[in-house]
Amino acid sequence: MTTSQHDNEVDEIPVFKFNGKIYTTYEEMVNAKRKRNQDMLEASGLLKPPQPQLYTTRVNSNKRTRKKQAAVPQQPSRRSSRFSKSEKPNYKEVSTFIEQQAGAVKKRPRSATESRIVSPSPAATPVPPAANSVRSISIDTKTLVLGEKGVLGQMMDRTGKEFVINESFSLAAFSDDQKRLAGSRLSFNKYCGVQEFKNAVFLWINLGSKDNPVVNDFLNDAQQVSWFGGSRMHDESPVIHKLLKMGRQHDDKGGNDEPHSDIILWCRRYQSDTKQFTPYVCFGRLTYHSHVPQSHPLKFIWNLVDHDRLK
Repeated sequence: MTTSQHDNEVDEIPVFKFNGKIYTTYEEMVNAKRKRNQDMLEASGLLKPPQPQLYTTRVNSNKRTRKKQAAVPQQPSRRSSRFSKSEKPNYKEVSTFIEQQAGAVKKRPRSATESRIVSPSPAATPVPPAANSVRSISIDTKTLVLGEKGVLGQMMDRTGKEFVINESFSLAAFSDDQKRLAGSRLSFNKYCGVQEFKNAVFLWINLGSKDNPVVNDFLNDAQQVSWFGGSRMHDESPVIHKLLKMGRQHDDKGGNDEPHSDIILWCRRYQSDTKQFTPYVCFGRLTYHSHVPQSHPLKFIWNLVDHDRLK
């Protein structure tokens, strides 16, 4: 009795490896990464239960109501020929007349020189930021992270990016900007994963979110972190050029063999039990390590400059 070739074939089971362990499904491997990140954050003592946030309800008693205007009956723009006792228009004659007029005008053929001339498109002029825009503010990133009231490794008192922006402004904004914008409400884009200042950049990262199409991960014993650009970002985006330039220029600013960067990382963790995010935690300054050009979304690997101070 012979055995067929089909009986000898064994279906190969896909294998996913991570941190020395083997997983049979990609979902199990991703869940292991997320658990590793959560355990690392909890072990570092950087996470604590979020403070309850008080909300106030604004009641506007002076509501304006629009008065409904009475509909004015319109006269019909066209009447039946039976009532007007007029002849029906001959649209065919009008169409023939238009075609004859169009054929009478002949286009002059372009010369060889004219066909080669292409009018240059005007260069896009960057729109200057508004007076109260965060992009018009300069901050001292080293004071913000390592100063007397530095926020490295600290969880903010309240959730949301707006609290981080306002706290950073009060702690480290240049004196000229603090005087200029005293009492003003700062303007920024709360939906973007990047926030530009005049001389610095904040990167925002969500950890443990199920709705994220990508998984941000800490690498090399948490000395590096991955970050993905937004869906509209590409290699030629101005903010990507700014990140590359700032991340690669860190060696010229630190002094005393200590690297420095004006790119700051802020992370928050999603809590599945409450279905809410914790307040942001400052993970310090970032320097460029590598990225994947022409990827979508763009993937970056950043070095955590203040990694040893977080322990």
